[in-house]
Amino acid sequence: MNILFIEYAHAHFYQQRKLVADGHNVYTTWDDWAYNRQFGIQHADCGYWIEWTPENYKSLTDQITKLQIDVVINGVPWVSWVRDILPAGVKYLGGTKDACEVETNKFDTRKAVAELGLNVAPLVGEGRTTDLDLSVYTKRPVVLKAKNSFNPALIIGEGQDEEMVMICNRMTATDHYDYFLEEFLPNIKIEVEVQFMIAGGKWAVTYIGGMGGESDRRCITMDSDCGWMPYIKVLDLTPDVEAAVMEFATTFLDWLALKGGNYHGSLDVVVDENNEVYWIECNTRHDAYNCLPCEVSGDVYLDALTNDPNKYATDQTDFNLTTIVSLVNNDPLQEYPYHLHAEYGVEVPNCLMKEDDVYRSYCAAVVIPHRGELPTGFLSRLTATQEYGVL
Repeated sequence: MNILFIEYAHAHFYQQRKLVADGHNVYTTWDDWAYNRQFGIQHADCGYWIEWTPENYKSLTDQITKLQIDVVINGVPWVSWVRDILPAGVKYLGGTKDACEVETNKFDTRKAVAELGLNVAPLVGEGRTTDLDLSVYTKRPVVLKAKNSFNPALIIGEGQDEEMVMICNRMTATDHYDYFLEEFLPNIKIEVEVQFMIAGGKWAVTYIGGMGGESDRRCITMDSDCGWMPYIKVLDLTPDVEAAVMEFATTFLDWLALKGGNYHGSLDVVVDENNEVYWIECNTRHDAYNCLPCEVSGDVYLDALTNDPNKYATDQTDFNLTTIVSLVNNDPLQEYPYHLHAEYGVEVPNCLMKEDDVYRSYCAAVVIPHRGELPTGFLSRLTATQEYGVL
């Protein structure tokens, strides 16, 4: 089959490779990367999704027709309307409008989560960035979130109010958005990400893991040139924390699955010292720069996404993610010793740049998925020059 992914940057790298291996022609609307091309992932020149509207989508449908696309896998909730404009006979796999709005309308979702009896952080203010008013709540840090627009959550720390005001003052008229403020919860011991798949009215958890560094990556002073990867460290979960998170996730996913659709998603929560679980956000699509591998065949992945998400889930008992960070000024174009992966039989990472047969870690880090422990020799040689280190 000919399969087109509408996606954020490098969101389906591992799934696309498996589909290519099973004989499918795979296209992405994201950029044309030499690294991805070496695995048979092709670029569809449709323009960027942010340019499309329900009245202006010809660049997309022209490519779908030209490439004889059979299946469109939509990983961008903001264009859920694509399912309604596809040429006859083209199958759509993605969130429904209602499911996608769980991500795109965070303010209404927050209210719905609370109505499910789940914990949410206290609301301490709301407004519009044209008239940002942080004086309504003086305790710092505080979390600023967009109500229903494509803007990231930001953590405003002590002494950073003026900087946040300056950021808003630099916005153009079309950049401004409605926001709300949430209390930065005290006594949080860990943030947890729950990855899931929904299909056929059913859901399955495909990964659950703790994260460190989440607050750092959402700080308004984060080094944006390096992105989020150097900040994130995967943490083990204790059985009691995992059980509490799964209880929360079960209530939420039972509700979400009723909205229909066929898609990957992620649920982010935090857990406090009393094992109380609090809502952070939900993405109804695969994460950009996704680092989780696809451990089933391409055909099984397609079947799972179409009919039964349990076919995609695998045993996570000995699964690990290791973040390798640049130690040389966090240079985003640092050369990466890609050849070591073949020498030691280690899965290759997503998010590398390839230029003239030279591989570079343009995100200032790579995240390596693996079972058990990484080979000692692999880590020794990877870190021998002291240009890279294990986070």
